Amino acid sequence: MTTAPLDRSTVAPTPAHEEELKALAAFLEATPSARGRGIPYLVSPTGATQQIPAEVYSLLTHVVDALANNHGVSVVPTNARLTTQQAADHLGISRPTLVKLLEQGDIPFTKVGRHRRVLLTDLIAYEERLEKTRREGLRQATHEAANHGTYFDIPADPATR
Repeated sequence: MTTAPLDRSTVAPTPAHEEELKALAAFLEATPSARGRGIPYLVSPTGATQQIPAEVYSLLTHVVDALANNHGVSVVPTNARLTTQQAADHLGISRPTLVKLLEQGDIPFTKVGRHRRVLLTDLIAYEERLEKTRREGLRQATHEAANHGTYFDIPADPATR
């Protein structure tokens, strides 16, 4: 499998479509979400309609919102193999930090020649594990504070509030 070209599925907003995107974003914001509120449809230029899943409708809403707020959007298949720089950018960390995570076994990778490649699905799984660990730590800290009767205490030092 080769590295998926990420830039081919990237869309940046253009000033020529700024008003159309803002109007579409306002329309979607005023429209109830697709879950339990009816069936979303796409309409082709010829008038043909096609029902779309709620997940796709939600994704389209996020894409339009990002573009209307002047943010570019990339659509990447989950089986894409990313370079270490692309993977680091996805996680919002430096490339050397990512390489350390790879080398200590936190995230699986393969080597193509001397270059490391990371599956997007493995990055997503790592993010989910990290989030689960964070939530568990917060749950434990809340539980301990509640058991010690300090849950509602306000710290004396304003810097720790």
